[in-house]
Order: sequence, then structure tokens, then C-alpha cells
Amino acid sequence: MKRIRLLILLSVLAVALPVGILSGIAKATPSADGSEIVINENAQYDVVGSVVHVGLRARCPVGLPGTIEVNLTQDPPETTMHAEGTNLAKQVVCDGQNHTVGVTIFGANFDAGRAYATAVFLTGGTDKDARWIKIIVMPG
Repeated sequence: MKRIRLLILLSVLAVALPVGILSGIAKATPSADGSEIVINENAQYDVVGSVVHVGLRARCPVGLPGTIEVNLTQDPPETTMHAEGTNLAKQVVCDGQNHTVGVTIFGANFDAGRAYATAVFLTGGTDKDARWIKIIVMPG
């Protein structure tokens, strides 16, 4: 009888654990027009902390080139004071394929650690993404 209970418990756990684990993973789903933006989980900054490079993966339907706006904010305790910057990724290729895109954010007081990034298509698509990312020091 104990073995049956143990088998039932193990089978319930075998089903429940993957479902619970997968529900916590962010999944990117394209917009209705097929456009998609995914912000990379790591960004790099220079030693001065005024330039941060944010990577994206972007896809937009065939048509005119797209433009993506990226905003980055960071607050204490990651940095000594509030840091924020915004810039555009101009001329994103819109051919229905995934492309790697880099956006350089200019601002002051960024530091290594967590920051909140948002990205949205201004032209070429309708998708957007927002997530916590990790800023790391650029090697060199």
C-alpha cells in the first residue's frame, strides 16, 4: 500500500513540477502582425557608466524599415542615484526574419547590476518587450 501511495505521489510530482517551472519562464509571443522584440538579458556598459549597449532580437513583417525605441532605468541600490536613458534602433530590417539589433543608450550614473529595459516598435511593427536585465562591465 505504501508503494502505491509513493508511486501516486511521484507521478503527481512528475506532472506538476514541469508545469510549475515552465509557467515562470517568460515566453515571447509575436504580435498579431508577426512582429516580435526580445530584449537580451545582459547589457554592457563602459567604465564611466554613461554608455550602455542593449542587445535585441527583432522581427517585423516585410515592408519599410522599422524603428525601435529602447528605454533603460536603474535605481539604488544598483547605482548611487536614479539613471535613465532612451535611444532608437534605426533602420531595423523588416523582412519577416529575426535580426540581432544593438541600441546604445546614453545617460549618466549607470552601474553594473540590475536595470529595467523596455523596447517598442515605433514603425515597422507593433510588438513590445519589457524585462529586468543585468548590466555588466565591458571587457577591455
